[in-house]
Amino acid sequence: MAIVTNTWISTIIVILSVLQVVHASWWYLGVTSSYQILADEVRHKPQACSNIQYFLPHQRDICSNDGKLLDVIRSGASMSIEECQYQFRDRRWNCSTTNSTDVFGKVLYIKSRETAYIYAISSAGIMYAVTRACAKGELDKCGCDTKVKTRQPGEDFEWGGCSDNIRYGAKFSKDFLDQNETRSKDHGTMNLWNNGAGRKTIKDEIDVQCKCHGVSGDCSVKICWRKMRTFRDIGAVLKQKFDGASYVRWDKSRKRLKRITGKQKRPTKKDLVYLAESPDFCEYNPDYGSLGTRGRQCNKTSYGLDGCTLMCCGRGYQTLVSEEKHDCDCKFYWCCRVECKKCTKSLEKHYCN
Repeated sequence: MAIVTNTWISTIIVILSVLQVVHASWWYLGVTSSYQILADEVRHKPQACSNIQYFLPHQRDICSNDGKLLDVIRSGASMSIEECQYQFRDRRWNCSTTNSTDVFGKVLYIKSRETAYIYAISSAGIMYAVTRACAKGELDKCGCDTKVKTRQPGEDFEWGGCSDNIRYGAKFSKDFLDQNETRSKDHGTMNLWNNGAGRKTIKDEIDVQCKCHGVSGDCSVKICWRKMRTFRDIGAVLKQKFDGASYVRWDKSRKRLKRITGKQKRPTKKDLVYLAESPDFCEYNPDYGSLGTRGRQCNKTSYGLDGCTLMCCGRGYQTLVSEEKHDCDCKFYWCCRVECKKCTKSLEKHYCN
């Protein structure tokens, strides 16, 4: 009987392990605590990528092409999560993450604009991290974009320096992420569209930076190169696209996304699209990954989405008053000391009921 029991327990463990792998996501590498589990000596071994259970088979193959890619992919995942949480810090849905290996929880089960943003910022994050690593010489199979120098220079500058290789970064992001999706499914087509919008945003937001050369800085020669804007800028642009995302429907016969009505503006490849309206995220509901807004800090004086009226969903709020001491009326005495008084300031913080 003991043998049967042990065999049954072993079978359950195997089944659970398989299920965990199925539901695991590459995003999990962006969670600091999970990545610390992988010791440095393991991460930098050639076979490290083959042992990452959060990767799909093709992702393991891509990652194995360069021993340094694992750290770069982790950086892209981490940037995506942090940027999403920064951009939505004052919204009812604040891009919260969970302890499970799917990271964003059941909100991804809804084909809403929140899911659209997650996919767009993640695709952009991988592209950004890989492109930056190429420019820094951290990866073996890429470097600066040399094709830029074949372009026609401007009237007052020449191409030079190290231009960001956004083509390589975009291709890597596409190869790494797009194969996860099924084009014949509504959610797959939606995710692919938003993946592309994330990459397109980086391409559209590229800057030209220049440096002058010449005697006494007379700028007789100006050298310019192409450089990505900060990822904070990319996140903000995608946030604007989130607010203006296009509500579409799935044309099952043609396997494509379509406008709800002919009067609706046709979404471009730069836009975010979604197939289902978002819940209000006011109350805790684990069925769709809502943590609710009870206990969230709000802004009493704001009429925006961060204001107590909207953030608290009409439930009201509580005000907590605290006192903070700080230096004030400081005077400098010759020589050499500074003396200050201690002043007390009352601080009000407001929290949703």
